[in-house]
Amino acid sequence: MAAVPANTPQLQGKLDALARELDEREKIWASGYLAGLAAAGAAPGAEVPVPQARAAAASGASRVLNIWYGSETGNARRVAEALAEDARGKGLSVKLASLADVRPQQIRKQELLTLVVSTHGEGDPPEDAEDFHEFLLSDKAPKLSDLQYAVFALGDSSYEHFCQTGRDFDAALENLGAQRVLDRVDADVDFENAARQWREQALERFSELAGGEPAEAAPSHLQLVGEAKAPSRWTREEPFEAEVLASHPLTVAPSGKSVHHIELSIEDSGIQYQAGDSVGIWADNDPALVEEVLAATGLDGSQAIEYEGQTRSLRDWLGRHRELTQLSRPFLEQYAELAQADALKAVLADATQLRDWIKDHQVIDVLRAWPTELDGRRLVSLLRGLTPRMYSIASSPADTPDEIHLTVATVGGETEQGLRVGTASWYLNRRIEAGDRVRLFVEENPRFRLPEDGQAPVIMIGPGTGVAPFRAFVTERRALGHDGSNWLFFGEQHRRTDFLYQLEWQRHLKSGALDKLSLAFSRDQAEKVYVQHRIRQQAAEFHQWLEAGAHIYVCGDANRMAPDVEAAIRDVLVAQGGLSEDAAGDYLKQLRREGRYQKDVY
Repeated sequence: MAAVPANTPQLQGKLDALARELDEREKIWASGYLAGLAAAGAAPGAEVPVPQARAAAASGASRVLNIWYGSETGNARRVAEALAEDARGKGLSVKLASLADVRPQQIRKQELLTLVVSTHGEGDPPEDAEDFHEFLLSDKAPKLSDLQYAVFALGDSSYEHFCQTGRDFDAALENLGAQRVLDRVDADVDFENAARQWREQALERFSELAGGEPAEAAPSHLQLVGEAKAPSRWTREEPFEAEVLASHPLTVAPSGKSVHHIELSIEDSGIQYQAGDSVGIWADNDPALVEEVLAATGLDGSQAIEYEGQTRSLRDWLGRHRELTQLSRPFLEQYAELAQADALKAVLADATQLRDWIKDHQVIDVLRAWPTELDGRRLVSLLRGLTPRMYSIASSPADTPDEIHLTVATVGGETEQGLRVGTASWYLNRRIEAGDRVRLFVEENPRFRLPEDGQAPVIMIGPGTGVAPFRAFVTERRALGHDGSNWLFFGEQHRRTDFLYQLEWQRHLKSGALDKLSLAFSRDQAEKVYVQHRIRQQAAEFHQWLEAGAHIYVCGDANRMAPDVEAAIRDVLVAQGGLSEDAAGDYLKQLRREGRYQKDVY
């Protein structure tokens, strides 16, 4: 056994500094080069024949499989993590990374790459993939003739530009000369089966391409690729059944909204979470809605239906396993053909009309408007799988480690046509009570985290239920004794009926846990006032906080609120910072890269 050098700490420090500057291929080459030096008995600085260095590197490790992901809600990240875990189990060297942590220029050095990416909104890349998307589709993108790749795209077929980001990446890589290893897969919101099949195919193909010795057989000093994180016991596929501890309304009559605060027990589950994480809730469709569907189709709910290897009663399929409250383009396209519904085909032909129409209709409306003969199995096969609904966690583990709190706005209600509701919000706010059990899993959100520096100031912008994670943030900082200043922007319709967590914010202001609270109640005066107006009104102080190193967090509506808030922040930078419009945009991009501008929008 070789003797341990006397200056090991200093040597390790030099190597650590060098390793931080190298990508995975460079690390592997360097380890082989040093092994070649040792094998040749050469002194440091002496030349080693390149073939010998290459041979030493090749003998130590296989080619690195890079698995990069861009994720808005965590689904793409989980698919990527599962592939990384499978690949490591096969002994492959794996580099798993968010596209937010990858310098786009690094792609020119890669040989094996899988991209797992979601599409956000109307065809946009998720925020953590924006820079990479811009680079890959620009004139700066390099030729990639040495790259072999595969793309797994996630999206929502309710949108016109389904899986657009994955399509963009796939086409760009092909145009740059990269070799496609597998055909791109475009997966809908019920992506589990598609992801499982793709992982198996990707693992088989990339195992063949990686070559070299399995990483698990390499000497430990050559295994430079990070270890996989231990998976949680409770997952999307195997959720934990949490007891409902409490549920009470946050809005009061005559509010036009119904928002509840819900407390769930995770005691003895082993579940760990952080402020900023989300929770996935598996909810059942309301039995009344299931009966409406059965009545509209004339089908027997007790009939046993076999589909995809599972046999259940039709009533169980519709209640717990099939989407009834959200329409998708594939369902509408297939149903329009089956029912020969010309009016529905006309809606499908107009993307703008379809988007608006889908918002106001559910499966039962389609079945009633265009009745046609269906058997139970056909109905089950037409409908999309039921998926969990995601909610920002409104509690801090530093304060309530055995509980998860939610802030839930009820969507829909009873109408003349029947029950028209959001599946999970109706389930949580109207159908369960203390003592019941709710199936849940935690979805990590590493791109929405409080600053590590407890002294750093924080600006939180969360109108409506977007305030949920900021209840967790303020509680967390108070519990940990962080001294950084906290400024919350909150907005709703009416102060008297819709001021969510009013007493808590007042207590936090009195105790000093919250330094500043800016409120915008849109309907309490003639002109509508929103949080973005409050930002502009307090532009000078807002800019002072930014100059002092403040971190900005935005949570809530992605379509209107988040862009309006970003426009207001740009205006602050122009008016108070003297920046041009372009420079203000660059400033915000830099804040994102530094983790000082984070969004959790939906």
